[in-house]
Amino acid sequence: MIKNILVTTILLLAIFTIPVSGEEEYPILDKQVEIRQAHIAWKAKIQEIGMDASINYIDGFSNGTGTSDLSSILDDFIDQTDLISTLTTHIALNNAIRQLIQITTDFRLELRDLIKEYSGKGIELLNRIKAAIDENESVIQSLENTYWQVRKTNALDIFDTRIDNAQNILDILHDRGYNIIQAQDKLDEIESKRDDLENAHDQKDNILIRTVNAEIFQLSKELREIVRDLQITIPRERRVQFWIRVGERAVDRTGTIISELKRLGIDITGLETIHSQAEADLALAKERFNEGDIDGAIDALHDLKTDFIELRDAYDELIFGGALSSDMKTTVEYVSEALIDTIEAIEADL
Repeated sequence: MIKNILVTTILLLAIFTIPVSGEEEYPILDKQVEIRQAHIAWKAKIQEIGMDASINYIDGFSNGTGTSDLSSILDDFIDQTDLISTLTTHIALNNAIRQLIQITTDFRLELRDLIKEYSGKGIELLNRIKAAIDENESVIQSLENTYWQVRKTNALDIFDTRIDNAQNILDILHDRGYNIIQAQDKLDEIESKRDDLENAHDQKDNILIRTVNAEIFQLSKELREIVRDLQITIPRERRVQFWIRVGERAVDRTGTIISELKRLGIDITGLETIHSQAEADLALAKERFNEGDIDGAIDALHDLKTDFIELRDAYDELIFGGALSSDMKTTVEYVSEALIDTIEAIEADL
């Protein structure tokens, strides 16, 4: 019985690691992180209360001599939960949650051994945990309410940001002489779903939220297809010129990060090699474009995309390697996520 209880708790922690698309912009990423943090704070408090009740239970028949390891693990759990509240990116959050799950596993294994050593009873422990959770109902309810408020506020902010971004794109197309009537109608249809989204969050109904989001996703897919059909008529030259400018900004940004890492004494030999290749492929894309060789420029941009993939992978190795300070780690994470955006966008457009 106690094994089932703790396994269930671990599974609850595991659902925090929801995959996130690389298509989001930084403000959206930040709001998604805040939602996950509020959810973790709520669920982790329940886990913490259960751990504390388990320690008290073991103390009861070990005369306080058998719980030092459990108490130490609980302290680690609380420290890790506090750390999670300070993180700013999905990459850092996922890494911290993996550690939180490991801490929970360590606690479960130690508790299992102590239950066996002192002939404890799973049913009695379950009742102790339930009683402790009931005693702390107001604290848990407050954290749950906070989670739902953060989730609702941020979900609507994300929705509004995406509507604004889409409207900006349509306005640009309109200014360039494209017929956006069909696209505007579709965007207006998406915008009309805001009230449904707000209502679903007010009801705290996950099934309804998923249903509304699925409807929004389908409408958004239809809008993308409409806009894509419009942009087919955009000359390849203009699209290539645009991606060359994007490449210039990305290469400049990654070069700045490499310089900062070098000043910190980090071994960036591999990064410099990849970055040099990116500079060469970008230069080739410009050269081919200036010669009027659009196909050659596109080939070079695809090579540049491959360079960005290698740079992203190298950055991720640094992020998880433990050699970066907290501030530098956050900066590198942002650049890594930005590269994901650029990689996917180049793949979709060229």
